[in-house]
Amino acid sequence: MTRSSRKGFTLIELLVVIAIIAILIGLLLPAVQKVREAAARSQCQNNLKQISLGAHNYESANQIFPPGIQGQPGVAPNTGTDSMLGALAHMLPYVEQDNVYRMMNVPIQGGAFPAGTGVGNGQSMFSPSYNGIWWGSISHGANAPVVTAARTRIKTFECPSDDPYNQTTGVFLAMSIYQTTLTGYYNANGGNASNAGRSNYIGNAGLLGVSSDPFYGSMPGYFYFNSKVKQTDVKDGTSNTPMFGECLGGAETGTRDFSLSWAGSGALPTAWGLGSPAQWYQFGSKHSGVVQFGFGDGSVRKFRKGVGASFFTTDWYQLQYAAGRSEGQVVNYAMLGD
Repeated sequence: MTRSSRKGFTLIELLVVIAIIAILIGLLLPAVQKVREAAARSQCQNNLKQISLGAHNYESANQIFPPGIQGQPGVAPNTGTDSMLGALAHMLPYVEQDNVYRMMNVPIQGGAFPAGTGVGNGQSMFSPSYNGIWWGSISHGANAPVVTAARTRIKTFECPSDDPYNQTTGVFLAMSIYQTTLTGYYNANGGNASNAGRSNYIGNAGLLGVSSDPFYGSMPGYFYFNSKVKQTDVKDGTSNTPMFGECLGGAETGTRDFSLSWAGSGALPTAWGLGSPAQWYQFGSKHSGVVQFGFGDGSVRKFRKGVGASFFTTDWYQLQYAAGRSEGQVVNYAMLGD
């Protein structure tokens, strides 16, 4: 009679194998995360490139770049009479979103579709004579075309490194600059526009747009309230001037307070620099250490987070010189991180 014996792992050997696997996973995970972030940043670069090229196509068709924020003729933005539509909304047909544009580009009258008389003037929101804020159109009813359009999620307007659809306070529906003040208009969570489609990109207003202050208004960018910038106005060169940049619309760290809508994604100044961590009034991103900008020639550059965060420092001036379209300064981009 023979006896057979079976060989197996002891408990200690099994624990050693598990520990080795855990160590290997621990070593592999950061590498996987780096690969994912690199892919996300590359997709973000492509988004900025497509948006910048879309703005050029708009300019070719209309002889001017889209307005940063649209309103009726006047100096100060007025949410009682101005649509406050941003540049990205005007560019929809030029970034392969013609269907969304057609849904928004309809005559609007009060609470009725189609046009009539009174608030809205029976005009499309894209008309300079339109009377009323774009997010007021949400009140037309859940099935109104403009409501569906404004809530459309457009991947080209979203950075894959971020999730801008959860916030504690509200959604920015417009940002406007008047004199030396930047105002963000937001709809509180649960409001009629809280489901508006989001954006991680916004136009470059330069130092502080076309502020009436002699200094702060001396370096405007591509976009601001009722801007009508032409290609020939970019005297510093399209390859030297940022057109769009990344923006979180809210605080970069901690619980997200605000996010940014694409319909009202207009123009943001660079006066407050690239804070680290960024706040709602600054360009910012979820990328590690950098904020990306799409330039007028379609190229994309990375600026270092924290650049120009303190007023009147050397790097602050370099950032403002880069953001301005016609001040004639030579920019040291090495100081900005690219």
